[in-house]
Amino acid sequence: MVTSRLGIETLEALNKKSVSMAYGIEALDWARPIDRGKLWSPEHISPLTHLPSYARLSVEQKRRYNQLFAVGVCEQFVWFEQHLLCIVLRKLLAEERDMPAQLRQAIEHFIAEEDKHSEMFWRMCEKAEPALYPTRAFRLFNTSRLQSLVTKFMLGRPRTFLLWIWAAIFFEERTVDYCRQYRKAIKANPEQLDPSFCELHEFHFKDEARHYQLDQHLLTWLYDPEPAWKKALAARMFKELMRAYVSPRRTSQRILQQLGVEFPDLKAEVLPALRRELPSLKTSRSFHQAAFSRDAVPRTMELFAEYPEHDGLWDLFLLEDKHGPRPDPRPPVGGAR
Repeated sequence: MVTSRLGIETLEALNKKSVSMAYGIEALDWARPIDRGKLWSPEHISPLTHLPSYARLSVEQKRRYNQLFAVGVCEQFVWFEQHLLCIVLRKLLAEERDMPAQLRQAIEHFIAEEDKHSEMFWRMCEKAEPALYPTRAFRLFNTSRLQSLVTKFMLGRPRTFLLWIWAAIFFEERTVDYCRQYRKAIKANPEQLDPSFCELHEFHFKDEARHYQLDQHLLTWLYDPEPAWKKALAARMFKELMRAYVSPRRTSQRILQQLGVEFPDLKAEVLPALRRELPSLKTSRSFHQAAFSRDAVPRTMELFAEYPEHDGLWDLFLLEDKHGPRPDPRPPVGGAR
C-alpha cells in the first residue's frame, strides 16, 4: 500500500527503519542517578506554568512541580500507548483478514515498540520516584470510572468508533513535539535538565516520528473509505476528547494534591488559587501556543483542515482556525497608533 500523503514514507520504508533503527531497553543508562536538583522536563510545556499563581511558588516548589509533571507525562504515555493504541491495534490484527501484508507488519513493529516504551516509562517512574511507585499503578494520571467504561466499550469496536485514529494522530505529533522541546532546551542550556529524562525522550523520539507516519497510513486505509456518518461520529467524539485536553484538570489536580503533601504551607492560599485558575487554561494564549498551535502540531492541523467533519473542532483552538492562524484580538503593546 502506498499513500499519496505528502511527506509520508511508504510502509516498506517504515518497516525497514523499524529494523535498522531498533534498540533494546538496556541501551538506556539505568545506572545513572537522577539529578533531583534539576528540572526533568522543559518548563514551559507544563500547564501550571501558564497560570498567574505559578509565580507564587518558590524555586524549589517550581522544580518539584516540574518533576512531578515529568513523571505524570510518563504515566500518560503508558496509558495512551498501552491501554488505548495497543488494544485497538491488536484487535485489528486479529479481525482484519484483508489487511495488506506490509501494514500488518508495520502494526506488529508498532506494538512491539510500544510495549518497549511502556517498560521504559515505568522504569523511569520507579527510578525517579521509588516512593511514589512501589507498584506499577497510575499515581498522577487518572480517568473516571465512567470514562474507563466508555473507553473500553469503544475500543472493543474500533471499526465503529473511529475517533482513536484522530487521537493517535494528534497525541503522537504532540509526543514528537515534546521530544523536540527537550532538544531545544538542551541546546539553550545543556545543564538545566536531568540527563536521564533527556535520554528517555530521545530514545522515544526514535520510534515516535515513524509511528506518526503509520497513523496516517491507517487514516488512508481504515478511515477514508468509511461512510460519512461514522466520520461525523468520530469527529463529534474527538471534539469532546479534545475539550478535556484544552482545559486539562485531572492530572494537574493530582499533582497539586501531591505538592500539598510535600509543601503543606501551600495549602492555605497558593494551591487553592492554582485550582481556581486551572479552567483559564482554555483561554491562555501561551498554553495554546505550546500545545494547540501550528507550531506544535503543524501536520495534524493540516489534516483537521482537510477533513470537513472537523470544522467544529476549530472552536476549541484559541490561536488557529481552518485557514491559518487567528488574528490576535489584543491591542498592540502601547495602544493603537
